[in-house]
Amino acid sequence: MPQRSGGDSAGAASPQDPLLGRYRIEKLLGRGGMGEVLLARDTLLDRRVALKRLLPSGADRGEQRAAILKEARRASQISDRRIAAIHDVLDLEDQVVLVMEYVDGMTLRERMSAPMSLDTFYDLAVQFVQGIAAAHAQGVIHRDLKPENLMVTLEGEVKILDFGIARRIATAGATSASTESVTGGISGTPQYMAPEVHLGAPADERADIFAIGAVFYEMLTARRPFEGPTYGAVLDQVLHATPAPVAELNPAAGRALSDLVAIMMAKNPDERFATCAELMESLTLARRGSTPSVPPAAGSAILQPRDAARAALARTSRRGLAAVAAGVALVIGAGVAWWKLAPPALPRDKNVALLAPARSGDGETARFALGALDLVSASLRKHSDEPGFQMASFSEVMGEKLGSASEARKILGANLALVPAIEQTADAYRARLDLIETRRGRRIASRTIQVPAAQPFTFLERTYQAAAEMLGLRPRRAALDIGIHGAGTLRFYLRGLGGMRAAVPDARAAIADFETGCRMEPEAAVVRAGLAGAQLSAYQTSKDSTLLAQAETTAREAVRLGAARPEPHHLLAAALETEKKYQEAFEEYRRAHELDPTDDDVSLRIARVDFHLGHPERERADYLASIAERPHCWKPYWWLATWYFRQGDIEKSVTAFREMVRRAPDYSAGYSNLGGVLVQRGDYAQAIDTLKRAIELRPTNGAFANLGTAYFNSRHFQEAVDAYNQSFQFGEASYVLWLNLGDAYSWLAGRKADAAQAYAQAIRLGRDQITVRSKTGGAAEFMIPADLATLFARLGQTDSARIYIARAVSADSTNPRVGYCAALTYWQLGEKARAMAWLARSVHEGYPIAWLRDSPIFADWRAVPEFRALVGS
Repeated sequence: MPQRSGGDSAGAASPQDPLLGRYRIEKLLGRGGMGEVLLARDTLLDRRVALKRLLPSGADRGEQRAAILKEARRASQISDRRIAAIHDVLDLEDQVVLVMEYVDGMTLRERMSAPMSLDTFYDLAVQFVQGIAAAHAQGVIHRDLKPENLMVTLEGEVKILDFGIARRIATAGATSASTESVTGGISGTPQYMAPEVHLGAPADERADIFAIGAVFYEMLTARRPFEGPTYGAVLDQVLHATPAPVAELNPAAGRALSDLVAIMMAKNPDERFATCAELMESLTLARRGSTPSVPPAAGSAILQPRDAARAALARTSRRGLAAVAAGVALVIGAGVAWWKLAPPALPRDKNVALLAPARSGDGETARFALGALDLVSASLRKHSDEPGFQMASFSEVMGEKLGSASEARKILGANLALVPAIEQTADAYRARLDLIETRRGRRIASRTIQVPAAQPFTFLERTYQAAAEMLGLRPRRAALDIGIHGAGTLRFYLRGLGGMRAAVPDARAAIADFETGCRMEPEAAVVRAGLAGAQLSAYQTSKDSTLLAQAETTAREAVRLGAARPEPHHLLAAALETEKKYQEAFEEYRRAHELDPTDDDVSLRIARVDFHLGHPERERADYLASIAERPHCWKPYWWLATWYFRQGDIEKSVTAFREMVRRAPDYSAGYSNLGGVLVQRGDYAQAIDTLKRAIELRPTNGAFANLGTAYFNSRHFQEAVDAYNQSFQFGEASYVLWLNLGDAYSWLAGRKADAAQAYAQAIRLGRDQITVRSKTGGAAEFMIPADLATLFARLGQTDSARIYIARAVSADSTNPRVGYCAALTYWQLGEKARAMAWLARSVHEGYPIAWLRDSPIFADWRAVPEFRALVGS
């Protein structure tokens, strides 16, 4: 590639042939997989030139050679000052040498390292488009536009390099997806290739427009629109990801320019500008602050998902443009709008997820990496006692199979993601950590750690320290107290942890690794606790009672060896809880909490054991204690809100869910649950808005189900059916969803048969859940027979209705939700006085009157004076 004159990035060369024809070689400018670039002097014309020596190879090198010569001849026909000219082509015995104009300047990549005003951007952008247009007029497609192939001279003029050459070389044999290797890290062409080119379609003018759009995006935002550690990851981004709008990352660019770049990078080539002439027209308009001319199919390409009005305006006319404000530019000095995108600052409130590495080597290396990250994550989590910091557990991250920072936001509500890459070689451990702001995908900071292979403890310590410092935390000496002395023991311990955290956990392999670690270091309590955890996990899968007994025995031995560590108490408590030895489990969980009060799982388990012991008020007190310990964390508010909901206290549930959402404003489940209790309270319009927000963040079964109920109580029955139907796309449908769908069908004309089928499915699923929960000790089992009793009564199965409601009432006669179901059951059995008594009791215990007032289910009740008096109407 031509380099800046006087530069020494490649250094002097000593080529084997000082002369190539009449060209005297002066030095090597660069070398790549396909050949090399040399600085030479034309001895006949006495001028400097760049020689691009291409070396076709492989069985199809004859085809490559012919393709290179053909493309070189076509490119040499282009005559435009913005394109680096091809003066000559030397067809030598084993090589092809392109004699090219030598450009005295810097690549656009180098130019982007310095601040760039918007005026400079527009000046360069116009020249780029003009040069590409000149090539397209000659029927030549570049196919490999990227900042490295765009030069800027010392006078500010553009020169475009390698028209039609590099890409043709790579595709001559029809085997490569890039001009560079795609087996390792990706740093070149794939990020700028249009989706259809990735998929093997022929490149046309619109492919070049996509590529230059990606270049414009990078010029304006200082980040690539599509990133990934491997070719596959980049391909997934190009095909499916929508980059954040330019105007969000650089407000000075303005909406008009932001929309123009979005149209250029449309996934569908039909939605892009068809020609450089169209692009140039819109670029000129954008510079004046007008909306770009939009191709007929390009409405969806504009990256403004929250601004449907602007998208609609853009669709109204291909040429009918409305003037809009170009946005507020930051003016410094003599009226020049300068910007350089600095890394975004850390947010005040940090909700962090440490992701799994995109790739971490073979099986053993991968398990080691996952185990190391589990330890680092647990160490960072201990900082959650500091105001404004909370951390998702690594088990949550792995359980949700998060693959990107944006998924961490959508699924766990994280506003920051640590994205790691870990490599283990024969002589070193290496790690790279990128801290990503999840809303826009911007990188805040990066750190690289490299430690000799003989120092694994140092590797873990430095990785934790780097992560903590990037997050604005002060590393703690005790946070990474592993409890292991030998490096060999650590290896097998990390492998065991990694086996438990893998996408497909392998408890048996983890047991073998932990057992090896125990033999190597018998006094290491933490390794024995890991073994107990693996045995317990294997029991959960196989239900082999021998494994459960082994887990308890192993955990007790771990407590004997390390009573001052939290892990042994945690695992012993888990084994005891599984055996339904709740009082002993409570004591062990409480001791684990005393030793590590930041472990969310332990805090929740203490409360759940109190539930199993029949102490609901103690359960509530446990949640309130967790809130008092860490008032900035959202999880305890979720637990408390759910407890209030189970008790039928809708007002307090709403309040607690609002506190949860305030602490996790990007967590979709918070909005979904809040929307559900707002429905219970009768705030249907607010519930619908809240649920739509949840679906915008992440469409889920629960969010659509709650939305359906909001529509049902608003008497929009078809919308309710549609929402319930959509919920079936996401996860398995519960008996409650089938029950609700049946209710919605029953209010639509001609759908009674559909309602009956839905009710029958609800009964089947509900009975299955009763069986499963009776074996596992699941919470709130009494609500399933209560709900099913209403269905049996509705279907005329009176004996089953009486049996099931009696079972629910005997389990919890004071629960307002049980009382509500009892009222519905007895009403449908014709015992109206008894039904009214249960309904009054339910309201007295806290069931929301708004639900009774608004639900269509109570249409027949409204003729009863006692009901009207109860609901105040």
